[in-house]
Amino acid sequence: MSDIDKKVVLLNSGPRSCVSAGRRVVKNRGRRLICFRGVSRRLQSQKTHTRAAINIMNVMPFLITALALAGCVTEPSTPSPSPTQPYSADLLGTIYDAVPHDWRIEADTAEEISPLAVSPELRQFLLLKVRREWDPRKRILALTEAILDPDGVGLTYDADATHTASEAFESGLANCMGFSNLLIAAARELGLRVHFELVLERPRWEFIDGVLVSTLHVRVVGLFSLVPGGIQTATTSATRMLKKQQSTGRGRRLVFDFYPLPVESGYSTQRLTDSDAAAHHLNNLAVSAMQNGNSARAYALLHKAIETSPRIAFVWSNLGILLSRHQLDQLSEAAYKEALFHSPDELNALSNLQRLYIRQGRDAEARELIDQLQELRDRNPYYHFWLGQQAYEQGNYEKAVDSFRHAIRMNKSEPSFYIELSKSYEKLGKKKAALQASRKAQAISSELNSE
Repeated sequence: MSDIDKKVVLLNSGPRSCVSAGRRVVKNRGRRLICFRGVSRRLQSQKTHTRAAINIMNVMPFLITALALAGCVTEPSTPSPSPTQPYSADLLGTIYDAVPHDWRIEADTAEEISPLAVSPELRQFLLLKVRREWDPRKRILALTEAILDPDGVGLTYDADATHTASEAFESGLANCMGFSNLLIAAARELGLRVHFELVLERPRWEFIDGVLVSTLHVRVVGLFSLVPGGIQTATTSATRMLKKQQSTGRGRRLVFDFYPLPVESGYSTQRLTDSDAAAHHLNNLAVSAMQNGNSARAYALLHKAIETSPRIAFVWSNLGILLSRHQLDQLSEAAYKEALFHSPDELNALSNLQRLYIRQGRDAEARELIDQLQELRDRNPYYHFWLGQQAYEQGNYEKAVDSFRHAIRMNKSEPSFYIELSKSYEKLGKKKAALQASRKAQAISSELNSE
């Protein structure tokens, strides 16, 4: 693993099984960029979640700062695309011409990935499990039961399993992206109308394998005719997946979440096209390739993701990270600015652009970003965690306690916050408070790592 990765900037290398310096031990948890959150019967009570839009950042002062940022940036050195342009095709071509030769070969010869393709085996399974003469409501509920039931697919959650529909069916493993591919492909094979939906809740932040990540969520939605007596919210006790109902003028909207944590209230949603979802899928695979040191494959996947759905800002940002890893800084900057054209509040692009400015000694431009990012930085519990660590190292234990408690108020499920709080209380001679914080950390860690 190199020092730059995923959706923002990656940190230090190290074993994937743990995080150093008092951070959470992680076992087989979401290490991939856009893997969406999911849940299975086996893991439903576990508070793990995977990544939709993961931000990987160097654990450095300015990068922690950069993680929580928003606002605008200076005009790009190359002309911005006009609002009528879907994306800068010239930029994508310029990047292609500049990358190493083996990257271009990989991009030109990469296999076609079809997330929603239905294999003959999956088609035969559907014929056996779901009858087409059933009404749509009964078909979709029978399908989800067949996917989750041990006598059917027996789908089990795996944070690393960004699988196509056929791969999820064959392996019995999927994260939320893989589950969504499987359910949508199978449902459409049965003549049902379903689509991907992005949940725009406040991103959740956590450390995974020594990197700071934020997570989003994607799920499956379908509109079904109203049935007298309403739609049941579960088919059998074996089906643990959340099925929500929302009445509309034309019928009832049924929502399928493959998700271990409750979605926060007050969120908005955005319908994803199949192209958007495919780009998310490719982006996940690209991040995995970056983590494995396969830059050529990562580039090929990101290039294809942008061709598939060019307006997804964080994919451009990830491409910028990959280019920066290989000292293609001018193109990396252009990729970050392309991301910001599509989404001016794209945290990952702003983070990496700030990092790039600092590395190049462009202090005035970096300071402009810092000024703009302060508000969002304050909303990031890991920024306050980092402030607490700095105060602790400086011997200012009271300030450290204040910062760690601030972080805990924002995220009560991160054990490392309580570990550092306990250490700070210990330095202040507050042994009872230190013991309470330590026990809380142990309780949360046990819950997170149990299966």
